[in-house]
Amino acid sequence: MKRWWTSLFFLLLILAMLPALVVIGAALFLARMMIRPRRLPLRHTPRDVGLDYEAVHFDSDDGLYLDGWFIPAPGDGPRPAVVIAHGWPWNRAGTPAQDFFARLTQSPPIDLLRPAQALHQAGFHVLMFDFRNHGLSGSAPYLTFGRDEAADLMGAVRYLRRRPDVDPARVGVLGFSMGGNAVVFACARDDEQAIRAAVAVQPVRPSVFAPRFAATLLGPLAEPTLRLALRLYHRAGGPLLEEVDPTLVGDLVSTPIFYLQGNGDPWGTVRDVRRLYEQATGPKQIKIVPTQDRYGGYLYLGDHPEEMVAFFQKHL
Repeated sequence: MKRWWTSLFFLLLILAMLPALVVIGAALFLARMMIRPRRLPLRHTPRDVGLDYEAVHFDSDDGLYLDGWFIPAPGDGPRPAVVIAHGWPWNRAGTPAQDFFARLTQSPPIDLLRPAQALHQAGFHVLMFDFRNHGLSGSAPYLTFGRDEAADLMGAVRYLRRRPDVDPARVGVLGFSMGGNAVVFACARDDEQAIRAAVAVQPVRPSVFAPRFAATLLGPLAEPTLRLALRLYHRAGGPLLEEVDPTLVGDLVSTPIFYLQGNGDPWGTVRDVRRLYEQATGPKQIKIVPTQDRYGGYLYLGDHPEEMVAFFQKHL
């Protein structure tokens, strides 16, 4: 009988501790994803969709090694070019949605070679590259969800402008999610007007995204889990999420910019993207598309690249 009571006691103790163990484990996982996410392998190349490419590398504006693909446009002479900036925690090709994190968030495959192919067919050079802490690029101490990654995007733009086959006066950028944030931050800092046109797909305020994302994954355990994850992120040097806010610099964007947002996004908001659109001081365009989730906004551009291509053709 005594052994039975002892077993029951330990069982109840384990059950009582289970929520705390879940919070700690989930917080460690989220903190790792926020600081240095696990790098996805490059499972596809442009050659898989019939595009020739050149393996390239260059430095970010703050000197970090970056790795990428240059897809040359058809035709002779200097041509316009577009940089594609991926989201978190993808790589230059997107995400195959075969890793644990993608399954956890129910992500479908996101194929960035589709918009690259559309741009190539429209006569643009295309540069696809890995952000810091992603793919084959160099490591930094932590992510900033677009703020510091803007230095990577500007490094890509400057690399293109040095190539003899690129018209330096006709370079544009296309960014998704974290890459969309990087587009906004880069355009706000671009005093030289090196970026002549930009498309930002579902940029987001991390301080809004994080609690909504955690609530989807963890329900009632989201608040303590996120609080602990953010504490670990800050101890690693990461900024307050409120400081990584593209709307803080949105009024500095005079570059022609096209914002795209899904109306069914549970983690970002149409309101924030409309605010960015209203803040922009140059030529601008916005499209709100019907979606069931966040991923529909990304997939829309692959299925309907015409407006994006037309925007770049108009401004490049």
